[in-house]
Amino acid sequence: MTAPESQFLPAITHQLPEEYTQLLGELNREVSTTNPEDVLQFCANFFNKKLEEQRVRFMSAHTSHPQDIRGISPSPSNQDHLMDSDQDDDDEEEEPDDIEEDEGHDEFPTSLPIPLTVPVNYNRGRRTSVSAESMAPTTGQAFDKVVIPKTSEQRARIEASIANNFLFKNLDEDQYGDVVNAMTEKHVQNGEKVIEQGGVGDYFYVVESGAFDCFISKNGGPQQKVTAYIAGGSFGELALMYNAPRAATIQATTDSVLWALDRVTFRGILMENTSRKRRMYESFLEEVPLLASLEPYERHKIADALESVYYDDGEAVVKQGDVGNNFFLIESGEATVLKQNENGVEREVNYLTKGGYFGGMF
Repeated sequence: MTAPESQFLPAITHQLPEEYTQLLGELNREVSTTNPEDVLQFCANFFNKKLEEQRVRFMSAHTSHPQDIRGISPSPSNQDHLMDSDQDDDDEEEEPDDIEEDEGHDEFPTSLPIPLTVPVNYNRGRRTSVSAESMAPTTGQAFDKVVIPKTSEQRARIEASIANNFLFKNLDEDQYGDVVNAMTEKHVQNGEKVIEQGGVGDYFYVVESGAFDCFISKNGGPQQKVTAYIAGGSFGELALMYNAPRAATIQATTDSVLWALDRVTFRGILMENTSRKRRMYESFLEEVPLLASLEPYERHKIADALESVYYDDGEAVVKQGDVGNNFFLIESGEATVLKQNENGVEREVNYLTKGGYFGGMF
């Protein structure tokens, strides 16, 4: 007769670290309170946030009380690992410097009680992030395709909703079909919150009908409306792209209909196109003096709306008297601004180079 399996299990005689039990207790309470749809991603975000808190505490002490950590430096082996981590990250998703502002991370105190010591194994053997999947753009990593049955009428409604959305413009036929197949219809009532700042990013949303307000809370202050979305608009991509908490709260202002795309499909198909375009335009926008004072998330929105248009030397971009429908930023090249007086004589009034702009006032 075989003894029960439990008889061969060694008895646990040592006590678990107090920090470990406290973390698990806090995680259990968070899961019980929020009841997340994606438990794995929720846990990843929880531990990622805790890791960032530890790093911020260390950096805050370094800034506020450098005398307390003078002489503390990573061991040579740790330095080598940090360098390897940076190199390894080339094979993973990029994490911009402004991720905290973009993704609504909690704000932490800038001063701390002293003394503060660095953990013995601080950053040793750790990756720079915790995520449910490492599906970096440009890797072409395969993923399980999601197919949600739809009627012809539903497919037509999806295609109409995404027709003018920049995220879907450069997809090939197969990618486009995969996106449509994976989308699911979601009806939202007036006043309902679709996503909440700090929450887990599970879906990307496209608005078919209705309207939504976007609110952001900074430094723990009251939420302020920053923008609105109507039919054809979309939201929720930043948290999925960077595996970070939600950057804002989105609330319906009318009964509405959304099309939701799951995180894995979004990252597998759309992220590669979006990331390449956004990186290219954001690096350009940072050099435009007019936009230097914008918040990172505001530059994100402008980058998403930009589209490159090429003009030959001598070709007119806009003509005096025409109706103005666009605002132009010079990405490369030069442009001369000419103005006609009452006698019909043209004269040069301005000369523009990279970073220059026109179309807003004339």
